[in-house]
Amino acid sequence: FYLAGVQSTFGHESRLYTIGNQDYWITVGSINDAVYVDDKSGDEAFIRMADPTNPLDRNSNGTKMIEGLEKTLKFEISAGDKKKILEIEPAFDDPGHYEAVFYPTIETTYNYRLFGSLNNVSLSLDFQCSTSEAEGNQHNSTKQVSEGVTQKAQRGAFGCITARTD
Repeated sequence: FYLAGVQSTFGHESRLYTIGNQDYWITVGSINDAVYVDDKSGDEAFIRMADPTNPLDRNSNGTKMIEGLEKTLKFEISAGDKKKILEIEPAFDDPGHYEAVFYPTIETTYNYRLFGSLNNVSLSLDFQCSTSEAEGNQHNSTKQVSEGVTQKAQRGAFGCITARTD
C-alpha cells in the first residue's frame, strides 16, 4: 500500500547512503510482490533525501522525496549471464517513486543495478533478490561503495521471482 510518498517496505530493500555531502534513503525492489514468471513486473526505486536531524529513520517527517531522477538514473537487470538496461520512469502521482517494467521469463536470482548520477556523483548500486525471509535484516554499518558514495545502513530485502503454482 502507498501513502503520499511513504511506501510499505515489505518486499523491498532500503539503504541509507551518503552521496556527495547529502544522505539519501534508496529503497529498491520488484514492482509486484510476489513476482511470478511471465507476469508484468519490474524494478522500482523510492529515493528520498534523509532527514538531517534523524537520518536513520527513513520515514521521518524531515525526509524529502526526490523528483526528476529519470533523467540521470537507469536500472540494469541481470539473471545469470543475461543483462538488460532499462530506462526508469516516474510513477504516476507518487513523487520520488521510479519504475522500469519488464516481464521475467525464468525462475532464478535476479540482480538490479541502479546506476547513473545523484547529487552530481556517479553511482552504481547493486541489489540482489533473496530467497529467504529477510524482512528483519537490519544493520547500521559504514562501508565505502565508491568515490563519493558511502553506505551507512540497510533494512529489509526483496524476494526472487518464482514459478506460478496455481
